[in-house]
Amino acid sequence: MLNWALPVWGLAAYTTARNIITLQSNHQVSPILPRPQDDVSIQPLAVRAPAGIRCGSGVGKCPEKLCCSTAGYCGDSRDHCSSPDCQIDYGYCDAHMTPGGSSTEDIPRPLDGAALYGPNIIRSCTVPGTVALTFDDGPKEFTKDLLDLLDRYEAKATFFITGNNNAKGQIDSPGMPWAGLIRRMHESGHQLASHTWSHQDLSKISRSQRRIQLLWNEAALRNILGFFPTYMRPPYSSCTAESGCLADMGELGYHIILYDIDTEDYKHDSPTEIQRSKDIFDSSLDARTAFDRPWLVIAHDVHEQTVHNLTEHMLKKLTAEGFRPVTVGECLGDPPKYWYREDNTVDGRNSRKEVFQVPSKIVSFDGMCGGNVTCDGSRFGPCCSGTGFCGNLTTFCGEGCQIDNGVCDSKKEVVVAEEEHADFRPSSKVISKGKPAKSGASRMLQPSRFPIELAVLPLLAVLIG
Repeated sequence: MLNWALPVWGLAAYTTARNIITLQSNHQVSPILPRPQDDVSIQPLAVRAPAGIRCGSGVGKCPEKLCCSTAGYCGDSRDHCSSPDCQIDYGYCDAHMTPGGSSTEDIPRPLDGAALYGPNIIRSCTVPGTVALTFDDGPKEFTKDLLDLLDRYEAKATFFITGNNNAKGQIDSPGMPWAGLIRRMHESGHQLASHTWSHQDLSKISRSQRRIQLLWNEAALRNILGFFPTYMRPPYSSCTAESGCLADMGELGYHIILYDIDTEDYKHDSPTEIQRSKDIFDSSLDARTAFDRPWLVIAHDVHEQTVHNLTEHMLKKLTAEGFRPVTVGECLGDPPKYWYREDNTVDGRNSRKEVFQVPSKIVSFDGMCGGNVTCDGSRFGPCCSGTGFCGNLTTFCGEGCQIDNGVCDSKKEVVVAEEEHADFRPSSKVISKGKPAKSGASRMLQPSRFPIELAVLPLLAVLIG
């Protein structure tokens, strides 16, 4: 992974799993709940937490490689480790994973166009007869269906994208569907905007931490598109003048977008409850006495009922009332050329998309490899075996070795001490959200002999034969 040169705000220190956010005592759990099947372990059994280890303010940090849940327990399930609810100051969190490539910090940020930039807040549209439908927190598994629906109605929308939240992985990670969906959004004429890297409350963190939340999301979007947005919406709609957030967004050259219709879809994500969100939308439009008064609507494409139920209802209502569903930029009369900033630091001989298509891989910290994790540079060995483990014996570096995730050399065999290896095979045990680790999952494994045993298997076969 490339180390970012961010000397002024010390951002380079955060390119590994470091504590970047201090959570307040009144921190609230995100209303976006994980799906039941997401509650699985994402760390090896060797680092499971003994039952009942507490963490958080006034208690302390979790042991290395464990995450501190919003309820204050150490563990390694996705509920413990996924942002924004993982307590970043008190253990490992997926929010610590950074996008590849260089920083966007030094890219010029002129305040072009007539639309207001921070510290001003935009709460409503200005172009008569328009309604801007906006969707926060994605992309996620329902986003493709939403894009299909918008295509059928020939409607445009704005997506406020979060880079790494709700255990979805980084938006620019190879092998994940998010980059393709983001490109499709842009190619279909929708507007892309920032909703920060990991959905932290911008009013409750420091200036440097706020910049991290925006700069990392910029880099990830730049990696996918070659440019990044000038529009943003703060998570939880929280960005106060007292905290310095509004001024910081202005300094970064962002339009701060809120809304004047809140569908409250995150409260009503069930087939029966979603009617409440429809009623909110309908009553707002019905109460409008003049057609030329536009609307700015907030919803979330991470919720199934929003995508499969509420959105089509809104589109039908808008069509019946004669409104045009448009992007935020269009409803403000802001030309598309002002919606994004290009990264002109890239070598002009290559397209930006090609240069940043695949970000730098992450060096394995737990002995496992594959996807966006490489063994090259890992203390466990440079080779990634076919079964997804790092090592430096022929069983790792020879047949089946994953060349894209480390070094492969069939002649390589350097024996290392047994105590440097542990059994890193993931367990099917689950640690429930906000509860102590179950006793069966708290077993700390002794060093395993599997590297040595695997290495001598071919020799035994020859001798037996």
